[in-house]
Amino acid sequence: MAVALPAAAIVGANLHVVLAADPFVAPAAAVLPADCIVVPGARILADGTPFSMLTDRLAAAHDLWRRGKAPRIVLSGRGGGGLAEDEVGAMRRWLLDRGVPAAALVDDPAGLRTLDTMRRCLEPLGMRSAIVVSNDFHVARAVFLGRHVGLDARGVAAPALVAYSSGTSWRNRGREVLARVRAWLDVFVFGVEVG
Repeated sequence: MAVALPAAAIVGANLHVVLAADPFVAPAAAVLPADCIVVPGARILADGTPFSMLTDRLAAAHDLWRRGKAPRIVLSGRGGGGLAEDEVGAMRRWLLDRGVPAAALVDDPAGLRTLDTMRRCLEPLGMRSAIVVSNDFHVARAVFLGRHVGLDARGVAAPALVAYSSGTSWRNRGREVLARVRAWLDVFVFGVEVG
């Protein structure tokens, strides 16, 4: 009983987050247009280039922007610091190198958690709708949180351009199970502020 109840709660919270977000996650060609495309930050390498999972997010965001799905791309994550710490700078350089004009890029160097990113899209950035682009294991939580803070959030799961190592994949998926529980608690226990 001591193990069964917590396990059931974890499974239940995960299912709730995924099922609540599912109607709003679509392929790039089918997702509805929005005010912006949001790219949540992720690991960058010591030389300031994006790690493969972040590259996948950026490539998918670039594709959506080229399709005309949104006029702006919000780059949300850690900002400042050295090359190996500035997620926003790494994302900005990657997109500029691929022809996205600086005027289309919106830096959000204070998006340190997915919840922060979704809240900040509303205020201070003033977006009302967003296409959140993230890896398949993360996009449901981002959409779930976005919709609960009052953002008209839709999601696109970024295709993996290269295969991740099995260790990296399992680590991220395991971490995401706990992060979905935290998201569920943020919404239904701690009470996120709705925009």
